[in-house]
Amino acid sequence: MEIPTRPLPTETVLAAIRDALDASQASRCDLTPEARLRLATSARALTTRLDALASVLLAEADAANASLQTVGTPTSSWLAIEQNLTRRESAGLLHRAGELAKLPRLAAAAAEGRVSAGQVRTISNVLGGFAGHLDATQKCQAEESLVALAATLDADALAKAAPQVLAQVAPADAGRVLETRLQREAEAAHRGRSLRFWRQAGSVRFEGSLPKLAGEQFITLLDTHTEALRRTAVEARDPLHTGDTPEQRRADALTSLLQHAAQVRPAKGAGVGTARVIVKLDYHQLQAAAQAAGIDQANNHDQSAGVGAAGAGTVGDGTLLSAGELRRACCDAEIIPVVLGGPSEVLDVGRARRLVTPAIRTALIVRDQGCVFPGCTASPTTSEAHHIRPWWDGGLTRLSNLVLLCHHHHGLIEPAKYGLRDQWRVRIGQDHLPEFAPPTRHPQTGTWLHHARHRTVERTAA
Repeated sequence: MEIPTRPLPTETVLAAIRDALDASQASRCDLTPEARLRLATSARALTTRLDALASVLLAEADAANASLQTVGTPTSSWLAIEQNLTRRESAGLLHRAGELAKLPRLAAAAAEGRVSAGQVRTISNVLGGFAGHLDATQKCQAEESLVALAATLDADALAKAAPQVLAQVAPADAGRVLETRLQREAEAAHRGRSLRFWRQAGSVRFEGSLPKLAGEQFITLLDTHTEALRRTAVEARDPLHTGDTPEQRRADALTSLLQHAAQVRPAKGAGVGTARVIVKLDYHQLQAAAQAAGIDQANNHDQSAGVGAAGAGTVGDGTLLSAGELRRACCDAEIIPVVLGGPSEVLDVGRARRLVTPAIRTALIVRDQGCVFPGCTASPTTSEAHHIRPWWDGGLTRLSNLVLLCHHHHGLIEPAKYGLRDQWRVRIGQDHLPEFAPPTRHPQTGTWLHHARHRTVERTAA
């Protein structure tokens, strides 16, 4: 295809794309696997670019009151009628378009295919959370930093990189801005808590919203029970279990929990359940906060000591907690505070035991935060401890020889005894984090890959 030497009108470009799609080959039966992957990747990249362009054009049309002048209706109504959308769908599209139009660097990166649709939403949400706390220059710097990080971080990792980006662009106010944002989110989540259900045919359908900490407890409890039921069915070789979807297994776990709860009368004043949520705290921050609180109290200031003054902690998959949530978490019998950088339990049992101890399991969850195979989002409760050097080959049961992998990726990584297949490999890198080498047929062979949650801002900058 001939490359134009000068920019073409947008209408001409869109018409050419439409004509090219109409002329696209209908049958692709003779394609090689490599060609199929290449086409799928190209189509996804074009989808992102067209979606960004559509949002920018929609925002420009709305700002110019084009629909009111042309057909006499607001943009959201015109969009709903023109494309047969619900009012909520059209309002959502218009809102996202307006937000993207306010972020020219992000819009340009999306139109050039450098960020995905999910990354666009995440960056927009992160910058929205900083609204009112950053001046125009700082906001531009934050936008540029997040767009640059999008080259190596997925949408979830970008959201968790917000504190580091904030520390770069506003180091003096980073702690206050972050805590204000977290506290605002916590209060909004508390106000928005809900549980609705309705009867439909032979089912009861429900939906709702829980604050972050309560939601993590719910997910952990449910995932723990789901995995227990799965393993029981596998060991029993239940043929009916193999066809169940993850959603069905989760529903079975909730049903089992309800049946169990109906038979158990909790002791007065005692907690129920055995699933645990791990909250990570930084030892040095705790120490500094406690010292600061002691000085303030000596000066007769009314200052809360301890963990509440230490700033935010993280829970589960690295999601941040506000100081208020952190104080409540440390009072809960089913929450385990893990102090990083402080004294720890023994994390090496050598050859004495093949299965990991509770202390090693806790340390694995803190380090890996779930299945660490690149791109996987399985939670810690649905992941298994894998010996990098197999136990049958003399491998030790210690943190430096273990990684968390979901059931699927555990089978993909587990080495055959005689090494007959070309497969993925895993090791603990120099940064003490798991990293993976693809098989020789993979395009990135020869490169050691980290999970996105372990690609920190510092590593990306380096």
